[in-house]
Amino acid sequence: MVVFMYINKYSFIYKTFIFKKVYFKTNNEDLKLIVDALNIKNNKKRINYIYDTCCDIIDNKYKNINICGFNCHKCLNNIENGCCKNCMYQSINGCPSKNLTCKLFYCSKVKEKYDVIKYEDLKLLKLFNLKQRYIIQIDYFAKREEVLKDLYSISFIYSFIRILIRQIKNIYLINKNKI
Repeated sequence: MVVFMYINKYSFIYKTFIFKKVYFKTNNEDLKLIVDALNIKNNKKRINYIYDTCCDIIDNKYKNINICGFNCHKCLNNIENGCCKNCMYQSINGCPSKNLTCKLFYCSKVKEKYDVIKYEDLKLLKLFNLKQRYIIQIDYFAKREEVLKDLYSISFIYSFIRILIRQIKNIYLINKNKI
């Protein structure tokens, strides 16, 4: 636990030019993914690795589980298409987008029934900066490429405007299809 607090507090130092030629090693299995991410010196490749690895962790935990309890397109709350009903990317075969934010969202019934992965459980996300961690928590109903573009951007305002426009567009398209 102490090591994770240390990484959270000082990880920005390990990503600076001072450590550009330094490669880290560990024998600790809990830190292996974090060390692997720190050894990726290209910022975009590191962001991709962190994002994809966190998605894979969630997917592997719920691999053979119908966590939302879908039966005849209705979830545990007896809502057609469940929480995803407001997403323009949903399909009969499930979600084609690989959105980490959506994967980390669970309704109260799912939380009661299963021990779900929370944002805090993914220690690898501590390598993101504050702006990136905030984006991961708010960027619902977007494709992987769109989320990654928001994570790459330098400006928080630019990313926030992109997210807001996507949300408005999503609501518009969903309402248009209901008519």
